[in-house]
Amino acid sequence: MSNIPVDLPDDLMQFVDQATEKGGFANPSEFIVALVAAANEKQLEIEHALMAGISSGPAEPWTDEEWQAIKERVVSKSVK
Repeated sequence: MSNIPVDLPDDLMQFVDQATEKGGFANPSEFIVALVAAANEKQLEIEHALMAGISSGPAEPWTDEEWQAIKERVVSKSVK
């Protein structure tokens, strides 16, 4: 296993300490490993979604109704 020395500002170190305790991690290192693993997994999901989109065929323009529905969803999520 490799080691990476990281200097964190006090507020981020406090966050790491709290998240370590709340998340049931043995130590901050275990928490950081979980964060990096989650980020890696999310990156793979994004790459797979992009490749699925590319493989799905040519794009079709969205209608005005589809754009309006998207705008309404975004606005409703930001209001909550």
